[in-house]
Amino acid sequence: MAAEEESDKKLMRLMSLMIAGMAKGLYEMFGEAAFAVMSETGKSILEILEKEMNLKVDGEEPSEVLNAIGRIFADEMGFVDSFAVIREGNRLTVTVHGCQGWDMTQAVLKTGVEVPFTCPIMNVCQAALIRMGSPARKTISPIPETHGSTIVFTLIE
Repeated sequence: MAAEEESDKKLMRLMSLMIAGMAKGLYEMFGEAAFAVMSETGKSILEILEKEMNLKVDGEEPSEVLNAIGRIFADEMGFVDSFAVIREGNRLTVTVHGCQGWDMTQAVLKTGVEVPFTCPIMNVCQAALIRMGSPARKTISPIPETHGSTIVFTLIE
């Protein structure tokens, strides 16, 4: 079992290096526009969550959908320890703690990428909001103490 765990760690490290390299390349080519490139990833993951995990998006309230996405990432995938959404007017603030992607994100940032645009939670939430007819501007800020982040979606009305 120990050999299998070590092999899994090495595989995860390799995948993280590949993602970090691709992210650096995208960021060098497109700058902040790299966010738009990742929107396709968000759409693809959203489709999987709908088909395989029964996520309901159409006709739902934005904060409820984001909470449901967070529940899936936390409870069903184990990708985060906790996830919370607070809505204040046209702002949805998502707070994530204990992200399993923290080390990979730090590796991406160390390559010179200035914004963690590869965050799957941010990209899935953005895709859901767009699908619901609630496009939003987004910002993401790290919370190093908890290996988390704060993602703010400001709905464009």
